[in-house]
Amino acid sequence: MKVTPPPTPADRALVSMQRVEEIILSAFYTGVLKNTVPLSLILVGPPGTGKSKVLLQFEAHTVHNTTDLTTSGLIEILQRDHANAIRHIVIPDFNIVVSHKTATSDLTIATLLGIMSEGTARIDDGRSQKEVKHAPLGIITAMTRDVYQDHAKKFLKLGIGRRFNPLFFTYSFKTRDEIQTKIQAGEVTLQQLRKRIVDLPKPERWPIEVKITEKQSSRLRDYSLEMVANLSFIPKWQREPDSSWVIKPVQGERPIEFTPHMVLRTLAQGRALSQRRTFVHDDDVDFVRDYVPFCNYAVPVHL
Repeated sequence: MKVTPPPTPADRALVSMQRVEEIILSAFYTGVLKNTVPLSLILVGPPGTGKSKVLLQFEAHTVHNTTDLTTSGLIEILQRDHANAIRHIVIPDFNIVVSHKTATSDLTIATLLGIMSEGTARIDDGRSQKEVKHAPLGIITAMTRDVYQDHAKKFLKLGIGRRFNPLFFTYSFKTRDEIQTKIQAGEVTLQQLRKRIVDLPKPERWPIEVKITEKQSSRLRDYSLEMVANLSFIPKWQREPDSSWVIKPVQGERPIEFTPHMVLRTLAQGRALSQRRTFVHDDDVDFVRDYVPFCNYAVPVHL
C-alpha cells in the first residue's frame, strides 16, 4: 500500500507573507538598476509574525547578512568590498541595533543614512582615512511595532523616514486562524525557511536600464501623492480622559513628494527586472499601487 508522506512544512513562504516577500525580492533587484540607489525597507509588525525569518531566507551575491551592526563594523564591510559587489545589507532585527547606547546607535544610524544615499561613510575618530567610498547600499531590516513607536521621534529627527521605506503590517484574525490550523496539522514549524537564491543578472551587465512609459510614469506620480499622505502618520503619546497616556497615530507634516515618487518608480523597475524584463509592465505599476498602503502607520495592512 502506498503511504502518503506527511505534508512538508511551509518552507517556501510563511502563511500570508507572499506580498511582503515579493516586495523584498523586488528591492534586491533595485541594487543593479541604472540611475537609481538601492531601495531600503524596514518591516514593522508585532513580535512573532516571522519578519526575521522571512528576511534570512534570501541569499544573493549582492547581499551581506549580519545580526548586528555598528559604525566600525559597517566601515569594515565597505573596506573589504573593493569590487562594490555588495548592494544590500540585511539586518533581521533592527531592535538590536537601536538597543545599543544612544551615542553608539545614533552614530550607526547616521552612518547608515550616508551610505544609503551617497555610498560614503565619513569618520573622524583620529584615523588617517576619514572617508570610505562605496556604491550606495540599501538596508533591509525589521523591527517590532512597539520599538518603532519608542524610537519614532528620534527616527524622524535623524531622517530615517526619508531613507527607509516602511511596511507596517499585522495578521488578520482569518490568517491567525489559518496559521493555528496549519500548526495543529504539523504543516508549520519553527525551522528556518528554505533558502531562496536571488537570481540577479551577472555583474558585467550592471547597471541595467529598465524603461517606463509616460502613461505608467503618470500613474506612479499619482500613487506618490497617496504615499505622501500615508507617510505623514506618526506615533505620538496622547493623554486619555482617565489621565492615562497611550500612543496613537497622528497626522503630522507631509513629506515632500519627490523622494516617494522616485521610490515608487525604482520599485516598479525592480519588480520588472525580477520578472526578467527590461521594461515596466502595467502589472508592475499595479504591484506598486498595492505597496502604497503598507506605508501607513495608522492603518497597518492586515495580511
